[in-house]
Amino acid sequence: MIKVTRKTIQTLSGLLVCSLLLAGCNGVSFRTNADQYITHQAVASTVEVYQPSELYNHDNEPLGEVVTTFCASTREQIEFGTPSLNTLQKELKVQTKERGGNALIITDCGEMIYPACSVYLECSGLAYFLKS
Repeated sequence: MIKVTRKTIQTLSGLLVCSLLLAGCNGVSFRTNADQYITHQAVASTVEVYQPSELYNHDNEPLGEVVTTFCASTREQIEFGTPSLNTLQKELKVQTKERGGNALIITDCGEMIYPACSVYLECSGLAYFLKS
């Protein structure tokens, strides 16, 4: 005859609960955009913003215009959050880097009027590759 004590029951219960938790979490994955955010930040940090007069002192190659926009037309979109101008400028830096650039002139950035949007933000700039 096997003697079952209270301690044995507690130990077995604990093992059963742990087993159920582990089995229940089997195959669970977590999705996050943290790696995208960190990569985005790192890429943006490799592009410098210049004034137009500063680029004349450098040997540079123009890479074209970069533009990013934000449009919110419903209350839910507005309440969810409008990106900061700094966030839009970082996006311009990422676009510049994707074109092979390392310098950016921001030509315009701010809130504008667009008929289909309650809130419309737009930032534009010129991407460059500085050789020196």
